[in-house]
Amino acid sequence: MQTRLPFTFRSTVDSFLRTVPRQPRQLRSSSTNQPSNRKPAMDQNEHHTDAHRRPKKLIFAPGDIAPTSNEPTPEPQPQAIPAPTTTLEALRTATSTPNSTTETEVLSNAARAHQFGTNPPLTISQIHGTNPLHQFNTWFRDPRLPASSAPETCTLSTASLPSGRVSARVVYLKELDERGWVVYSNWGSREGKGGQVFGGESGDTLDAMPEPDSDSEQPAITAEVGDGNKWGALTFSWASVERQVRVEGLLEPLRREESEMYWRTRERGSRIGGWASWQSRVLWAAEPAQMEVNQRRKSVVSLQGDGERVIPVDIEQTDVEDGRALLEAKVREMEERFAGVEDIPLPPFWGGVRLVPESVEFWQGRRSRLHDRFRYVRVEGQGEDAKWRVQRLSP
Repeated sequence: MQTRLPFTFRSTVDSFLRTVPRQPRQLRSSSTNQPSNRKPAMDQNEHHTDAHRRPKKLIFAPGDIAPTSNEPTPEPQPQAIPAPTTTLEALRTATSTPNSTTETEVLSNAARAHQFGTNPPLTISQIHGTNPLHQFNTWFRDPRLPASSAPETCTLSTASLPSGRVSARVVYLKELDERGWVVYSNWGSREGKGGQVFGGESGDTLDAMPEPDSDSEQPAITAEVGDGNKWGALTFSWASVERQVRVEGLLEPLRREESEMYWRTRERGSRIGGWASWQSRVLWAAEPAQMEVNQRRKSVVSLQGDGERVIPVDIEQTDVEDGRALLEAKVREMEERFAGVEDIPLPPFWGGVRLVPESVEFWQGRRSRLHDRFRYVRVEGQGEDAKWRVQRLSP
């Protein structure tokens, strides 16, 4: 039987909205496009103490496209899904044991695996001697990595305690500053990565993001911020230039004012979505017997059959209910709540986290799998004052 699970965080939304003015507010300009008679953002904060100084940004919102209007993004047109080729089908087997066909294909050309040779050898003189963040910035801005290739795409890995179970998800790098790599998301849901990183129990409300200690010179990034596992890792893979970067370190929450700067770059629909989605909460579930019934439905069989096929535009209205309607209802509810509000506020459970690196590895492909690998390991200090040991690793 189908099970629709609870999806309500009205109390969180209501309590926050009571403090939000409903009159439109003027958006603050970012430091890159302020009028000439205003000082840049860093200059405005010179009177603040070092404890409240924003880290210098090397990268901010890469890949984001400034909205030209408040019109919603056009719906994509249905696309035909190509059928698998005969060659691929011939190499595919029902079990993990190769048959004679696949064995013959594999052994007939043992060197068919890709051989890396795009770059010259990577040597110590070619990398930044003292700062892996500057080295990352150099690789990230390689002209062979156009914006259309989305080089900001990366994999964030976290682990639950005490089980040690690891989860990974693809995210977008939104900032690189002198302290580390920044990604943004919903961290209040304890069903997803928020629970792994900041701890807490699942409930009927979304928890607010923890705030770093404003009185300390460096934000706390240890167990004092929640009771989760702060260790995390980011992996960037740039196949077109045969390079990879691995970052390991501790995750720290950004201050609310830092998250608000990026929040204001998001289009209205994305802000509504940020309020509406209880990330990783189960919207709908079906037991195996129910899915067997669905599999036998003619509409599903036709979509999964052989040959060229086009998914109908109205499939969400004609297919069986699978929980999407519940999410759409939350979106409409948020649209009604924020009707007439030009500057939709940042949700208390949404924001940025910074991965403060303990080690950063730069990998570049070489022939015969004899790749070049250099790793920076932090030995002391933080931010721009950090000192790094540089190591070459065996491939």
